[in-house]
Amino acid sequence: MKKIIKQVGLIALTGCVVMACAKIGNIDERWSDYSGWTMLTKNRVITGDPTGILGDVHQGPTGYREVYINDAGLAVSQGDAPYRYPIGTVLVKEQYKDKAAWETKNSPDLTIMVKVSDIDEEEEEDWRFSTGLNEKAEKNTFCFDCHAAVLGDDIVFTNRKFVKSK
Repeated sequence: MKKIIKQVGLIALTGCVVMACAKIGNIDERWSDYSGWTMLTKNRVITGDPTGILGDVHQGPTGYREVYINDAGLAVSQGDAPYRYPIGTVLVKEQYKDKAAWETKNSPDLTIMVKVSDIDEEEEEDWRFSTGLNEKAEKNTFCFDCHAAVLGDDIVFTNRKFVKSK
């Protein structure tokens, strides 16, 4: 009987390990290592509602947000406006419900933007959005409608101009 229980336990443990690996394996490689990228908000965490259009999105006005960018878009974000990001640019926003969660880096929500094309006339077609490490980046009209406030900057809020202005 002990041998059977041991085998069942081993099978269950193996199943858990396989499930965990499967979950980890679903992370899109384009942003799987984002925490090692450049943090655009290193000198100024974003909180409040700097745009006046935030509402409850990105943890709302009481939330704290950190933004990371991959190497593909880094030079553009630190340059001068107007900002035109190259295809392959990825931005990852960590969103915390309050200062305490931000200070401990406790379970952030994530929003990811991926530049997939460069059609000047239709910036909505240029970007895809994801709401988590394991989620597929897709066209999202809701996200685009808010980001359209910065159409001239390739719909990206967090760049040198934005960080300096706050």
